[in-house]
Amino acid sequence: MNDIIKHEPITLGDKLASVKPSKPGFFGAWLLNTLYTVLNFCLLTAISVLPLWWFLTGPDMDRNIMLALLAALITLWLLVYRLRRATKPGKKATPPKVYSLLANDRQNFMRDLRLDAKTAIFDGSNIYHFGHDNGLDAQPLGLIAHQLRAEGYRIVCFFDANIFYTLNKHGAFPSDQQHSLALLEDIFGLQTDEIYVVPSGAQADKYVLDSLKYLPISFAVTNDKFRDYAKKYPTVMKGNQWRKGVVISKNQIKLLQHRLQNPIRLN
Repeated sequence: MNDIIKHEPITLGDKLASVKPSKPGFFGAWLLNTLYTVLNFCLLTAISVLPLWWFLTGPDMDRNIMLALLAALITLWLLVYRLRRATKPGKKATPPKVYSLLANDRQNFMRDLRLDAKTAIFDGSNIYHFGHDNGLDAQPLGLIAHQLRAEGYRIVCFFDANIFYTLNKHGAFPSDQQHSLALLEDIFGLQTDEIYVVPSGAQADKYVLDSLKYLPISFAVTNDKFRDYAKKYPTVMKGNQWRKGVVISKNQIKLLQHRLQNPIRLN
């Protein structure tokens, strides 16, 4: 008899393939179904009883009013019935959900990230704003990424979708220049497989924290403390090693909670 060998995931793609998408809880589905059933019963009962009640009360209610009420009840019942049909799961099997970290990866490099490699996950827009506020613009992000890369860290840098608008507003490139990945590479000194621009309407925060959750040897480079996400990511945001803030001190760019092998000095 051949022994069945269970293979441990090697890449992020392998890891996320084993993550089951969340489904509505049993209680929530039961409650919704119960509400539909009760509402449907009440409406059908009212539709059946109203003509009989009008017939027995005779002239106490105007016939036109009774017909209008009956029409309104029937219309409401039809709306409830259609809504119930629309929200009821279909019989056909739906394709498995692709995790957002992979689904929105335009460069398609995230699924191949090895779980045994140490990774520095940059909150790109946050660090860029830090640099801009200190008159350095893209320099801090680029210098830190270069130094950590030299120390053997793999770089993953998440940007909000409005990064091109922000850079253009700050004069990083002419307004008539086409937005492209190469533009971010040149401005920040990053490589193609290090850049991830999240979809419009989404926040890079969630992508940063999801990456920390599934990449075991990693930390975030950000000055954001992500307090709004503390309840959702309690295991990620534990202790003080998961996040490395950026500061400027004595003409050097430093990472809090991380001693750089070579100091990053400003000219």
